[in-house]
Amino acid sequence: MKKKLCLILTILSLLFACGCDSTVEPSAEPYAEPSATSLESTAPEALPTPTLSQREREWLEDLEFLREACKTQHIDPFYLCSEEEFDWKLDQLSAKVGTLSDNDIALEIVSIVAGLGDIHSHATPPQSYYERAFPVGIIFFGDRAYLTGYLEGFEQFQPYLLREVVAVNSVDMAYLKEQARRLGNPFNSWLSQEGFWYSHFRPAFFDWAGCDYREGYTLQILNENREVESVEVPVVDSEEFAQGEWNYAPEYESLFYLEGKNFAKYVEGPEGGCVYMSLANVMWESNIRRLILEAGELFEAHPDCDKLVVDLRMCPGGNGKYVSCFREDYAKGLTAGQVYVLTGGSTASAALSYIAVLKDTLGAVTVGEPTGQFTSFFHMQSWSDEPVVLPNSQISVMLSNSWWDGDPLVEVQYDENGKLYPWESMILPDVYVYQDIEDIRQELDSVIEWVLAQ
Repeated sequence: MKKKLCLILTILSLLFACGCDSTVEPSAEPYAEPSATSLESTAPEALPTPTLSQREREWLEDLEFLREACKTQHIDPFYLCSEEEFDWKLDQLSAKVGTLSDNDIALEIVSIVAGLGDIHSHATPPQSYYERAFPVGIIFFGDRAYLTGYLEGFEQFQPYLLREVVAVNSVDMAYLKEQARRLGNPFNSWLSQEGFWYSHFRPAFFDWAGCDYREGYTLQILNENREVESVEVPVVDSEEFAQGEWNYAPEYESLFYLEGKNFAKYVEGPEGGCVYMSLANVMWESNIRRLILEAGELFEAHPDCDKLVVDLRMCPGGNGKYVSCFREDYAKGLTAGQVYVLTGGSTASAALSYIAVLKDTLGAVTVGEPTGQFTSFFHMQSWSDEPVVLPNSQISVMLSNSWWDGDPLVEVQYDENGKLYPWESMILPDVYVYQDIEDIRQELDSVIEWVLAQ
């Protein structure tokens, strides 16, 4: 009896083992999709769905609203960015809304819109982004940042004027600038010169970019002996930042092109002078005609002058239709002589039309550095075009609805799909002259100096 019982148990154990073996051959029967009723009857009880907070639901709603808006309201949203990449970025952000701060989500939205590669399509961070700032100013030359000024009352920064800022909270400035490029695009003019300081030299940016904020913020600055010194930098509110008195390095202030204003003046040189016209924006027709008139008066006051300099280095654009002012007024013979147009990384958008007209009408020579944008680009059809506003966060998003075919001042290159190679379609100067920090320390505008020497 015992032997029979053992045999039975052995057989049962073998059968059980075979039933649990994952390597057992599958049935030859084809797999059939279960019916809805079978799913209802056989499926295990569903796991509870994690409950989303009101905040998370609102952010997810905003992200889906943004997805739809970009795809339906932009004239060609996937010209430089694939739809797959765009959707992937939004999906990745959607999965993280529960773990990211509101500030970080907002800047990721800015980055996603910038990723379309269109300089005129952009998202504006919420007002909270601008509520805090640092009481110092910087300027970039390449990837190197230099302290240019400070708010009155923060004289501890005076010894560091025109010294290189190498890091914030030990995070390298070159890396931080690359992070800032995510909020623009590779050709965003704001990232040259003062644009980084104005837009991104703020605690909210550094928090998003990965600086380890603990007790505060610290700048690592090279002193006159090129030794690294750590200097604590306080935080001020937006009102103090905007309305306070600024003290700049005297050498920096002496370079009038950095003022970013529209004006005309006569500039004396060792071999003769030039009539200098600064166009920091081309927004208003009356302003442009006033400058042209002032330039004509300066030529009359200096009859031996034969040089006109139109400085567009700090001009991110405005309204291209006012370029007719130059065609009309200069065609009347307002100037006769050599015309030079100064360009740089902040020269973009409508400023490109002015370069074209001055080259075509007066045979102008472009001097300086490559422009910050390629010649053909997306833009808003009208100044009255309204932004898209995300329903909950109220983040405003401008989306280009038109395409501008600029004058091909350089041979525009296209890929096999007929898309622009933007890096090959910027306006390269006829004469390349680079302005660096040593020029500023010597109060030298090397670009104008080159023109005056001709």
